[in-house]
Amino acid sequence: MSTIPDPLEVGARVAELLATGRRVSTYKLAVLSALVQHCLEHPTAPDAPLRVPIEDLADRVVDLYWPQVRTFSEVGVLRQNEQSGRSLPDVVRELRTAAEAAGLTTPAQLRAAEPALHARHRRAIAQTLARQPLFALQRTGTSVPGAPFLYDDTWLHKKTTVAELDAHGWSIDLHPGVATALARTAGLLQPVLRQWWVADVQRMNATELDAPDLHGFLFGAARSAVARLAPALADLQGGRCFYCDGHLRTGTHVDHVLPWSRVALDGVVNLVAADARCNLAKAATLPALEHVVRALARPDGDLRTVAAPLRWPLERDRVTGASVGLYGTSPPGTPLWRGPGVFDLLRAGDGARFAA
Repeated sequence: MSTIPDPLEVGARVAELLATGRRVSTYKLAVLSALVQHCLEHPTAPDAPLRVPIEDLADRVVDLYWPQVRTFSEVGVLRQNEQSGRSLPDVVRELRTAAEAAGLTTPAQLRAAEPALHARHRRAIAQTLARQPLFALQRTGTSVPGAPFLYDDTWLHKKTTVAELDAHGWSIDLHPGVATALARTAGLLQPVLRQWWVADVQRMNATELDAPDLHGFLFGAARSAVARLAPALADLQGGRCFYCDGHLRTGTHVDHVLPWSRVALDGVVNLVAADARCNLAKAATLPALEHVVRALARPDGDLRTVAAPLRWPLERDRVTGASVGLYGTSPPGTPLWRGPGVFDLLRAGDGARFAA
């Protein structure tokens, strides 16, 4: 591979790895999804390496499994591992139960309100990721070992110790250019990863599961959780829709400015009150630059008045980083939603507008 890998080549090799290797759990899909999200939120120069904290990946894996450990219809809790024993989703389910007992509904709330509980589980999950998906991700399970084209995994193994993790700073180092490649192909990789995830969950559970319903259950935004912020966000906006400035009436929606399907960020910095027409028209489209600029320009003090009563996090750094990553890696000409039926076109260099 050249010094600066071609993004499509990296994306194709990732897809080939997952297609040719047998998956006995959804762990590989979870950690790869987490890695893509991290790269989107931490844009780098095209030829730069990137150090990725494994504990950051642990947080993102928790975020991914959090909605998936609920009861699914009459089936119950979905199986996501063919092997016996306590699984990562089991750990997340325990965390979610503890959070709900404390009146918390999202993992971001848990991290902000119960840091000691979060820290204990975070390190244990990080060690599990090092021993399993991160060690196995670049290996197909065949007699011919795969080349470690994403990161150096020679120090990882099935019994990676805390001492070994300490020696490597609890981090993996992406090879030069890989972070940018994963960010640029995120729009292609994420739907494929979710499709495989749905197929794996269907295979691992004994009963027949409807794919469209299952996809929405596994990856849909937690609308009921963020809806609790609607009254405070509407007050902050003077009772007007963030996008069209029309009066908000009954049925105010809480919208993720950066779409949930692109970056799963529930921080208040990424949330606004919108009327149903704008929210439904915007859907999963990237918003016009001015919408993101205005969302980021809201003072932290004002946002804390919204967040504090529910112990909700702001996540300004994450939302800012994701804005730079999403707009910086999307190709020029990408449609940007300004309002119902109205779109702008992304221009080269627009992502730099969000850099601090």
